[in-house]
Amino acid sequence: MIRLKIISILLFFVFYSFLSFAQERIILRPNGEKISLDKSKKLREAIKVSKLKTLKGNEIRHVFPPLDFTAIGQEDTLSYFEIDGFRTDFGFLSQDVMLQWFVTPADMTIKAAGFSCSDDEGATNASVSLRLINLNWTEEQLKAFSSTAYPGYYPSDGDGFNNADFFGEEATGDWISKDINNPLPPWTDNADPVSNGWDYDLWNSYSFWPIVPEEQDGPWSYQWIEMMSEGFEPEVKAGDIFGVAVIHNGVTLDEDRIGIFADNTLGYPGWKYYENGRLSPEEPGWWVRMYTWDFAVAVDITGDEPPRITNVTKLPTSLTDEPRRIEATITDENPGGGNAGVATASLKYTVDSGDAQTVAMAAAGDLYSAEIPGQTPGTKMNYWVKATDVNGNSTSSNIFEYEIFMSNPYAYGLIVFNGFQESHGYPQDYYFIALEFLTYDVWSYGPLTAELVNNYESIIEITTKGPTAINNDVIRTWLYSAGDNNYMLCGDEWLGAQTVFRDTTYSPGDFQYDVLGITADYNDINYANPGDQNLPSVVIPIEGSLLGDNLLLMYNQVSADSGWKAPMLYDPSLENWLDGVDFLDDVEVDMIGVGIDGNSYNIAGHRTLYTGNKIAFLAYDPLSLYSQLEDGSQYFWYGILYEAPHNQAVKWFGYFEPSVDDKNSLHSYWISQNFPNPFNPSTLIKYRVPERSFVTLRVFDILGNEIITLVNEEKEIGQYQVEFGNKNLSSGVYFY
Repeated sequence: MIRLKIISILLFFVFYSFLSFAQERIILRPNGEKISLDKSKKLREAIKVSKLKTLKGNEIRHVFPPLDFTAIGQEDTLSYFEIDGFRTDFGFLSQDVMLQWFVTPADMTIKAAGFSCSDDEGATNASVSLRLINLNWTEEQLKAFSSTAYPGYYPSDGDGFNNADFFGEEATGDWISKDINNPLPPWTDNADPVSNGWDYDLWNSYSFWPIVPEEQDGPWSYQWIEMMSEGFEPEVKAGDIFGVAVIHNGVTLDEDRIGIFADNTLGYPGWKYYENGRLSPEEPGWWVRMYTWDFAVAVDITGDEPPRITNVTKLPTSLTDEPRRIEATITDENPGGGNAGVATASLKYTVDSGDAQTVAMAAAGDLYSAEIPGQTPGTKMNYWVKATDVNGNSTSSNIFEYEIFMSNPYAYGLIVFNGFQESHGYPQDYYFIALEFLTYDVWSYGPLTAELVNNYESIIEITTKGPTAINNDVIRTWLYSAGDNNYMLCGDEWLGAQTVFRDTTYSPGDFQYDVLGITADYNDINYANPGDQNLPSVVIPIEGSLLGDNLLLMYNQVSADSGWKAPMLYDPSLENWLDGVDFLDDVEVDMIGVGIDGNSYNIAGHRTLYTGNKIAFLAYDPLSLYSQLEDGSQYFWYGILYEAPHNQAVKWFGYFEPSVDDKNSLHSYWISQNFPNPFNPSTLIKYRVPERSFVTLRVFDILGNEIITLVNEEKEIGQYQVEFGNKNLSSGVYFY
C-alpha cells in the first residue's frame, strides 16, 4: 500500500507538470492586447513582479488578501486599460453595484479578479464583495450604446432600502424594463427570475468574502481576489462573455462613497446599479454608462487562441499626403498543444468610409508592416490589422482613424477641440461667433504634433467634454520656440484628467506651473453631494481685469437696462465640474467662482511669460455663462458675447480688433441656430433683443405653411430661449 501510494503521488506531479506546460501565462486584455508574464512564477508573484509601469516610470502596486494560495500554470490578466490612459474617479455608494463585461478569446480558467480603487473614504463603514456573472448578450449588443441608458431593475418590495434588486435573487416581481430595445438584462432569458433558464452565477463571494477597499497609487494597481477562496476556479470557453461585479455592502443609502478608476475613451460601456436611483429614488436599478471600469481578471489560457496583434502603429492626423507605414507585432501560440504560427497578415483600410482595401503585410520575424497609400487633404482614413493562424483562427486589431488635415493659409490661429468628435456643430461653431471676421483652422483629431502647431502663432485649446489628449509637451516646445506664440486653454475637466481629480500642488517643471502659472488646484468646487453637478455655479468677473472687466460692464448694463439683477452663473451643457486654482503672483485674475463651501476660487487668469508669450487659462467652458430669473422668464447668454473673457483674450493676442460698428452689431437683434438639430422630440431656440421690442417668432414647414407661433409679445432687453416640439410633426425641414 505504501508503494502504491508513492507511485500515485509521482503520477500526480507528472500529470500536473504536463498541464502547466500546456498553459500560458500572459496579461490578456479583452480588446486583444496581451503582455507576457513570467510563466515560472506563482500567480501572486507573477502579477506583483510583472513589468507594469506607467510611462513616467511609476511602479505598479498590487494587493492580495491574506490567503495562502498556490497556483501552478500560466496566467493572463484581462483588462481593457492602457497604461497612462485617461482616468476618472467614478464613485459608487451603499448598495450600488459596478459591473464590467469581458469577452473570452480562448478556453481558460479564471484564477483571480481585481479592481482598482481610486477612493476608499467610505471603506471605514463598508466593505465590498465580488462576483462573476455569465452574460448571454453578444459583444455587439453590449457595445451598441452610444449614450447613458436606463435598462431597468427588479422590484424588491420591503427590502429595507429602495425596494429594488440587482440580479433578481431578492426580487418580488418580474424585471421592469426601461429600454424598448432590450427588454431583458444580459444575465437572464426571462423577466421572471424564478423562470430564468440561463445559468448566470459563475462565481460568488457575496456572502463569504467581504473586501475592505484600499486606495491604489493609480490605475493598473489592483486588489486581487483568488477564486480558490471559494474552493474552485471557474472555466469559460472561447467566445463566452462574463461580467465582474463589485457590490457595495454599505447600509446607508447615498453614503460611504468608494471610488473606482474609470475611462470614458475606450468604447466598452460599463454597467452601474444605483440602489437609490441615478438622478432620483424613482429611477433605481441598472444604468449603462459610457465609462469602462478598471477591473481585471487573471486566467490560465488552456485552448488555442487566435493570433495576438500588439503594438499597432497609431497614426495621428497629418498634413502630409505621402504614404504612411503601419507596423504591428503579431504572434501565435497554441497553449493547448498542436500546430501554432501566423499564416497570413494584412492591413485593412477605408477611404472616407468606402469599401475596405487590403494590403498584404511583410514579415520580419514577429514584426509585420505595410503602407497605406498617400491621400489628398480632407480625406478621412480608418485602418486595422487582421491575422489568421495555421489553424484558421482569425483576429483583428482595434480600428484606428486619422485624417489628412486641410489647413487655411489665411488662418489667424488654430482652435483645438480636445475631446470632441467633430470639428463643427454645436457648441463648436458658437465659441467665437462674436468674432465674425476671425478666420481660423479647427482641429479635433487627437494629439497635437509639432508638424501641425508650428504653422500657427495662436492656439486656443477647448476641453469642454474632457480631454482625450494631453498636449503639454508639444505646446511647451512650440511656445518656447517663438516669443510671439500665444496660447489659451479652456475647460473644466482638463486639470482633473491628469490627476485623477485629486487636489494637486504644482512646482517648477510642471506645465501647469511653468506655462499657466497655477500653483494648486481644487477639483469640483461646486460638488459636495450627489446631484450637485446638475446645479449651476455663481461666477464673478473681476473689475478692472484685462479679460473680465468688459464682461462685468456688460453684466451691469444688462441688469440696469432690464430692471432685474440675477447672479451670473456657470452651467455647462454637460455636468458642472468647475475647478478652482491658486495662481502665481504674475497672473492677473479675471474671474472667480463661488464654491459650494461659500469660498471664492480663481477660475480664470492671464499672464505674459518672460519669453513674451501671452497665456490665458479658463477653468470653465467659455460658452456656459448666463443670467436668468428664477422663473426662467428672463435669460441672457453672456458666453457668446464679444465681452466674454475668451473673446477678450483673442483681442489681447492681437489677431482681432473690431471696429465701433462691429461692436455695436454684436448688440443688435440676434437669433441662434436651434439645438439639437435634428431634434426629436424637442429643440431650443435662443434669441436676443437689444432694447424693449415686440417680438414674433413663428415656425413654418418647407411649403411655407405656418405650424405654430412661439412668441408674439413685447420683450425687455435681454436674451431668451423657447422650446419647440410637437410629437405629431412629420419628419422634415422646418423654418423659424
